[in-house]
Amino acid sequence: PTPILRVLRHVLREKQLEIQERKLLILIATDGVPTNENGQQDTKSLEHALRHERNPINRIPVTIIACTDDNECIGYLNHWDKKIPNLDVADDYKSERQEIQKVQGKDFPFSFGDYVVKVLMGAVDSWFDTLDERPVTTSGPTGRRTNKAKSKSSCTIL
Repeated sequence: PTPILRVLRHVLREKQLEIQERKLLILIATDGVPTNENGQQDTKSLEHALRHERNPINRIPVTIIACTDDNECIGYLNHWDKKIPNLDVADDYKSERQEIQKVQGKDFPFSFGDYVVKVLMGAVDSWFDTLDERPVTTSGPTGRRTNKAKSKSSCTIL
């Protein structure tokens, strides 16, 4: 059993007043498909909660860390990642790095520290969320790399 929904709803209830004052970042590490109280698979209820029970949704970013190679599980999570606001899905470090370098190029630097930042910031800042979805084109004072010109510096500032 993976009772994610029950725990998520509990956290949302307990932190309801605090959310009015500051954002609440929720990290969910899971190794399987969510289940209902009877132990039956139930992705629809979790999807509903992620879409409609985070109020306001922009103050409750959620990152789901997928600790599985189950294609069924990864499939619905990746779909949600693209469709649900303020939600990011991260794989394990090696898989995430492969996905990012497939999109950004094999020379794109992505250390374990960068992975930790992506896990923490992916649901907060869409730049991090889209690293594994499309080439980055943002540059400037933030120090974010761009695919337009390769930097000669060996330092990446996030």
